[in-house]
Amino acid sequence: MSSYVIRYVDRASERKAALPAPQRTSLDDLEKLLIANPFGPPAVSNRDDNRSAGIRNGFITYVVSSRHVVVNVIDLVAL
Repeated sequence: MSSYVIRYVDRASERKAALPAPQRTSLDDLEKLLIANPFGPPAVSNRDDNRSAGIRNGFITYVVSSRHVVVNVIDLVAL
């Protein structure tokens, strides 16, 4: 199975850049899991085509393109 590439929309990318160190580390760990398998744990499937996965004090929402082997992060929420 191919590794997925993770892309962030502009707003999510800006939020990622502003994360404090503990949340950034948590996000880095999550990205490693999603690159290998964006459909497995800790991802949660939502009712539509997007999925969510938690990070320390926050979460990301994303859609997966298996055709292009890409995880598109459409939102990052840091609480």
